[in-house]
This record gives sequence, C-alpha cells and structure tokens, in this order.
Amino acid sequence: MPKSTAIARLLIAVSTALLLSVAPAKADFEISVGSGTVDPGGNLLLDIGIASDAPPQNLAEFELILQITPLSAAPGSSLVFVDPQSETFLQNADYIFVGNSDSVINGFDATLVSSPVEITVSDGTADFSNTSVTGGHLLASVDLAHLLGGSSAAATAGDQYGVSVRPESFFAQASGDEIDFSFTPGVVTVGAVAIPEPAAATMLMLATCGVILQRRRR
Repeated sequence: MPKSTAIARLLIAVSTALLLSVAPAKADFEISVGSGTVDPGGNLLLDIGIASDAPPQNLAEFELILQITPLSAAPGSSLVFVDPQSETFLQNADYIFVGNSDSVINGFDATLVSSPVEITVSDGTADFSNTSVTGGHLLASVDLAHLLGGSSAAATAGDQYGVSVRPESFFAQASGDEIDFSFTPGVVTVGAVAIPEPAAATMLMLATCGVILQRRRR
C-alpha cells in the first residue's frame, strides 16, 4: 500500500474521531403514558410524563395527540376521553410549564377531544421562552371514563385498553426546531366488581330486615 494512501486514511480516521468527540449528543424526549385501573362504569385521571435523555433538552411548546385502542373489551363497553376535560394538570406543581403556561395566562383551552378515543393536548410558554426538560416532569393529565354500553359490570372486569401517542404529535423549542420523541404506551384495566364479604353481607341483610320490621310495626 503506498505510504500516501495510508497517511490519508489515518488522517480521515483521526478527523472523524475528532468530529464525533466535539459534536453534541442528540437528546430526544421520552414520553411515558401512565397505566391504571378504572372501576366498571367509573372514571380515571391518567398522567403523562416527559423526560429528556442526556444532555437535557429545551421545550417551548408541544402538541400531544393521544389515542385509545381496545385490547380486550366486552361487547358494547368502551373507554373514552371525558369531554370537556378538567385540565387540572395545568396547576400541578410538576407540570412542565407551571407558572408560565400560555393556556392559563391567556385563557386558552389546553385540550380538544376530537373523538371519544382521540384527544389533543397543547400548550406553550406564555413568554415564548425555553424550559429545560430533565426528568420527572408532568406533561399532561387526561380524564377517562369507562362506559358499560349495556354490558354488566362483571362482564367488563379485566378488559384492557391501550393509550398511545400518535406520530403527528410534536415538541418544539423557542427557535421552532422540533425535537424527536419516543413513547411508552399505557394500559388501562377495568377492575373487578367489589363483592361484599360474607360478614358484611349478613349485617346488611339484618339491617334491611330490621327496617322492614320497624315499618310494619308502625
């Protein structure tokens, strides 16, 4: 091998190593959708978190689109987004834009329920500044409701629904640059119907009989 070729390859290798050493590491956002259990025909508040891998990344605005997909469900029953949403997360101390939320300060709705199984949550900093995202931040909380749809509560126990982030969601810095994201979906499970213990059921029956006897004596 000619000496000039060997030297050229060595220079290329050294240059590449230097570029990799000085190039900033790319940080993405990690979105985690919570999981939980909802009572048959009941409601559930589901949290969505945001974190950034090292080094920390900045965030100035976001549009989060969530979708519910049945994994196993009794005929007729469903899990839906409540409309309208309570938007209580905007005042939570862990919320990513707490104290500087455009939705709160300028009176905008942060949530839009576009269908029973799809919701858009969007917000930004009121002063168009960046917020540093590390870990343990709350991105949103959404209100969910389980509908029996004609099924008995017992028939829906154990049903499961996936809650995922749609790819159209975006996260941007004050400069307008968008940051890539990955997500972990959540699973909502319908809980079992509470069955009274034998002792409790007996006491309830005796109390009912006592009320009936008292009414008859009158």
